[in-house]
Amino acid sequence: MSSDACRQKGNAAFSRNDYASAITQYTLALAEADKAGDRQKLFSNRSAAHLQLSAYTDALEDAEAALQIDPRFTKALFRKALALEALSQTEQALQMMLLAQHQEPQDKQIQKTIHRLRKASANKTSGAATSLQQPVSLETTEAPEDVHRRKHIKLQPGWLYHASPDGIDENLLILLHGYGDTPEPYAKLARQMALPQTACLALPGPIGPVPGTPNGRAWYNEEDEDESLTGQNSSSNSVTSTFQWLQQVLAGLQGSDGWPASNTHLFGFSQGGSAALHLALHCRGEAKLGSCVAVAAALLPQQLRGLTELQQQSVAGSTTPVLLTHGSKDTEVLLSRAQATAAAAKRAGSIVQFHSIPGKIHGMINGPAEMRLLMAFWGQSLKHRPTQVSTGDPSYTSFVEVQGGADTLSSLQQQA
Repeated sequence: MSSDACRQKGNAAFSRNDYASAITQYTLALAEADKAGDRQKLFSNRSAAHLQLSAYTDALEDAEAALQIDPRFTKALFRKALALEALSQTEQALQMMLLAQHQEPQDKQIQKTIHRLRKASANKTSGAATSLQQPVSLETTEAPEDVHRRKHIKLQPGWLYHASPDGIDENLLILLHGYGDTPEPYAKLARQMALPQTACLALPGPIGPVPGTPNGRAWYNEEDEDESLTGQNSSSNSVTSTFQWLQQVLAGLQGSDGWPASNTHLFGFSQGGSAALHLALHCRGEAKLGSCVAVAAALLPQQLRGLTELQQQSVAGSTTPVLLTHGSKDTEVLLSRAQATAAAAKRAGSIVQFHSIPGKIHGMINGPAEMRLLMAFWGQSLKHRPTQVSTGDPSYTSFVEVQGGADTLSSLQQQA
């Protein structure tokens, strides 16, 4: 029987409240479906059936499978949120529902569910140290814009956005801080670098506050990072959750008023660099990003294993360009781990530049030579849109030369 015939039987069973039969038919349809669009709908439909049977873990898995195909699929976001709510993960459920609202701002059911989740969240005791933050909300401030040159972006609390100093937001540089840090120093760093025609967005890690810090955030729980390094990991741990959250944030930023993937660039330090690399190496084909820079960072074994399946999917020119710089005397993230990350990324088809910085310990950019590496890399990857006055053609796009001066370097050292 064809996939479509099984799907129709599943829909019919669902309509008569025979959810077990619906699950069976959707499963048969998935076995025959070969188009991504068909598969995402089938996973989402099966998730809905699992919800009706209170099989919330199964519902969550199917919704996530649909979102792996299309992170903007509103029905899958909605069903993932309902599953998370049923599993008492209220903050994560609210995060998903806000993303669904971003796709369908007038949907009354989504609005009603957000109201319920916010009320439930407010009734919870404060201090849940590992709650994921809420992504883009419609109830936030908008960055300044120029109708021809500025981009639209809706911010949630904690996101720090600065438009390009030259008034043309052609590129977007997303900065991910290190463990226990905050986005403020990275937003300041981006402003001081003043990359041409490049807006910057410094994000706070979704986990926090980190114990022992006033407001520090993290991208992974320490226990999940430790378990991955020792060979023990869970598919539902914070490494996976952060990856999915960043995918969905990226999808929101690449909407009709946002930046195309090719104009979106990542920068991360230490644990933030690991999160940036994890995301960038999976952005391929039409989702290929402009670039990714990681300083003093390496992938966890759990993330490295995920690259293995990408080796068969690589097509020349379809991967995000990556630059890694790493101190030869780094004792927190060993040089051998960074080298293994670079090698695994290359095997998976990525174009990777790797540079060991002699004598450098764990820290941010600390010398002119390392700064020049970043600037040369960005000079090849940042898009540059000359003004209509200079070219006469507003659609013309080329690349731009960027340089890092002594003032920028000294400010980088202060942020380490």
